Amino acid sequence: MGSTAADELLAVTVAGLPRDEHGYLLPAGAPRPVSFARVEDPEWLDAQIALQAQRWPTVDRRVLATLWWYSVSQVFITPTVASLFVTGRALSPRPNDVELHWLSDGRVFTARSTAVLDKGNDVRAVGAAIRDSVEIAIPAVARAGARRERPLWAIATDSLANRLLWVGRARGDVDRATSLAATLAGLIGAPMPPPRFVTIHRRPPRKGQVRFVRRSSCCLVYLEPGEAKCASCPRLAPLDRTALLRTAADFA
Repeated sequence: MGSTAADELLAVTVAGLPRDEHGYLLPAGAPRPVSFARVEDPEWLDAQIALQAQRWPTVDRRVLATLWWYSVSQVFITPTVASLFVTGRALSPRPNDVELHWLSDGRVFTARSTAVLDKGNDVRAVGAAIRDSVEIAIPAVARAGARRERPLWAIATDSLANRLLWVGRARGDVDRATSLAATLAGLIGAPMPPPRFVTIHRRPPRKGQVRFVRRSSCCLVYLEPGEAKCASCPRLAPLDRTALLRTAADFA
């Protein structure tokens, strides 16, 4: 199905989310659409990774490639998992069907899928399509960043878990979101590790609990001077990570 059907499915997906959650699906300003399929173009990908040095000037190429994939792996998958969760039909994640909303400094915040996935109401077909896309992108990023592929698969797992947790929170159904993340990761298969989550109870006087992704991957941003490890970073000591997540839960 072409872009008209895809745009209609996107509209239904957006309508099914609170207005303040539309930012992950609708671009702000006037970004330039760039086909995700360009990830297979070594010259283009090298240029995108080099652009990351504008924000992180002291780290090496391995870290810059990791940071690029950390961002893009979340962005390209968002229309697919959001549409599947909200409507039961999935927009395509295939590189030829995905336009990244690209800024001139290399940042990518949102993406648009131009096609509804064939059998997009079948979670097995969605898992297979995501795997196809990741199998195209990860070897390219690994070559460009001179790094191993397996850590990039871990980033892809965390991206899948994060975006499904986002839409689950927005829809008030976190349990279904985390269950779907586990199902999709299982269908995608090795070397993608299973997603992990942790539930943090808020401190009084706040009530309730908040679920977070228990990350399997590290974006390595802390290697840039002045940057800190993320609250869910697997490189943090467990007690430090729990304390940071508890603070985040209190403000969520």
